[in-house]
Amino acid sequence: MPNLRRALHHIATTASAARRHFPPDAQKQLHQAVHAGEARHRGEIRVVIEASMPVGDAWAGVTPRERARFLFGALEVWNTEDHTGVLLYINLADHAVELLADRGIDARVGADTWRELCDELARGLRQSLSVEPVLATVARIHDLLATHFPSGGGPNPNELDDRPVFL
Repeated sequence: MPNLRRALHHIATTASAARRHFPPDAQKQLHQAVHAGEARHRGEIRVVIEASMPVGDAWAGVTPRERARFLFGALEVWNTEDHTGVLLYINLADHAVELLADRGIDARVGADTWRELCDELARGLRQSLSVEPVLATVARIHDLLATHFPSGGGPNPNELDDRPVFL
């Protein structure tokens, strides 16, 4: 029965929950934070905040990690010149946070660092389900990308959309 309980929880967690905790002003702040930070490095960040998975996925036991992997591909986060795309995925129904990084940045930042960022964001969201903990995590991801893939002062093409995705 755990899948039934989970599926029902995902049905009950509607898109209005995401809009309530991340209203238009918060979405604008996320967009601006991603866009401004990318001027410092050759990486790309996509933020996805999903109120709930499709009920079929929840029923089938799809994990937040598996869902993040699907979205990583669907949003083409892998499609950057230096392989420096990072997906920050938040699932409100499962209270889950996942970070997926393309092979260029993942080769330079260890799994422990990504896990630490996820754990820190999850704690922050438990304390305040709002944009502030997400902005803090985005800033830390920008710092990692700037350390390992600095912009070099030249033009830095914007390879992926900077707007957060709300599902």
